[in-house]
Amino acid sequence: MTTEPLEVPADGPLDAVDAQVLAGVREVYDRTDPMPPELPDRIKFELTLAALHAEVAQLQELTLTGVRADPQPIRPTESVTFTSSRYSLMVTVSAGGDGAAAQTVRIDGWVTGGPASIEVRVGGVSRTTRTDAGGRFVLDGVPRGSARFVLRPDAPDDQPVITPAIEV
Repeated sequence: MTTEPLEVPADGPLDAVDAQVLAGVREVYDRTDPMPPELPDRIKFELTLAALHAEVAQLQELTLTGVRADPQPIRPTESVTFTSSRYSLMVTVSAGGDGAAAQTVRIDGWVTGGPASIEVRVGGVSRTTRTDAGGRFVLDGVPRGSARFVLRPDAPDDQPVITPAIEV
């Protein structure tokens, strides 16, 4: 068996043939093992955690959670509590000014463990506020959707805390 040298070395630049081969491989994986729809958000979340060096709070208590079940659509969370090694965050979600059909919600929350800045992220929208002396905060006009909270403690040595996503 003789092997003849390739006309273009394997480490050369990608060409049209390479693009066709890669497109075929992608098509096979799209059919046999498609990417989960939530994967890009999970990747962004993990990258954010790495950048923040944040602690992830655990979900402790949930009332009226968003659960997938036919024929019911996902229902928004009304009340949820998260805990971390030093902080607890409880939030209650209520419909915005237009009632249950409102496109925005009001979030009332309480933080234990000291004063902090609270950020809620829904899609590309980020809203930030501060807790009062008792740990209470309010965010009005938050769009409905999958939300994560980021708690940034005032204590300089405390790392941020980020929550799993909930449907608001």
